[in-house]
Amino acid sequence: MAKKKNKYYVVWEGHVPGVYHTWAECQQQTSGYADARFRSFDSLEEAEKAFQNPELVLPKKKKKPLYYVVWEGLSPGIYTDWDSAKKQIEGATRPKYKAFGSKMLAETAYEEGPDKYEGRGFKKTRDLSQEELDEIGLPIPESISVDAASNAKTGVFEYRGVITDSGTEVFKVGPLREGSNNIGEFLALVHALAYLKKSRSSLPIYSDSRIAMGWVKNGKARPKKAGAKARALIRRAEAWLKNNDYDNPIWKWHTKVWGEIPADFGRK
Repeated sequence: MAKKKNKYYVVWEGHVPGVYHTWAECQQQTSGYADARFRSFDSLEEAEKAFQNPELVLPKKKKKPLYYVVWEGLSPGIYTDWDSAKKQIEGATRPKYKAFGSKMLAETAYEEGPDKYEGRGFKKTRDLSQEELDEIGLPIPESISVDAASNAKTGVFEYRGVITDSGTEVFKVGPLREGSNNIGEFLALVHALAYLKKSRSSLPIYSDSRIAMGWVKNGKARPKKAGAKARALIRRAEAWLKNNDYDNPIWKWHTKVWGEIPADFGRK
């Protein structure tokens, strides 16, 4: 009876990538790891070469498609490759165009026109599976969206809130000093809650900051550092949360699905 040949296992994506000498070891590194990438080889030399040069044996990952909306150009429309879109832009007077990762969003943007989409990035958006559509759905237009912008070097920050559907600004504060983006996001949420309570409105609020949402939920901000003015604003916001009840739901804005939040300052 012929002796069974040893196999060597390469794990490119797993708990601990590497070359393993047994199937049991390979399983330990790949079991429970989402999208693990591994393969067996007949010799250690082949395995080590493949581990160092995965492009030699692994199929290339498919490049995510982009959809190019040309609002103003030689021939306006939606194009599925850059070369075709580029031909409509070059030579046009003040062309307006934008790339989208989602076909559905690209079609909506083309119908709505460029104004709503200027200064914001949409390449990371993607089309949803039916399960994701059912789970995430679409943003509620009658709501408030908040966002902040900051300069990490100077500590200057600002924040604002807008009507999600129209982008109409309902409040804006700043520039302020000695703060951070997380501080601005937190203050924006509390400002929105106070604004809606004063208006006796139960509209929901969208934020793209899980950290700020957590601070509001806990009633306390935990910034790494903040200047005296920023700390005073934080204390005031925390006091408001402590002394006020509110019914407004605060929901996560799904940037990868819906694009940048409408309150985005467009500086990414």
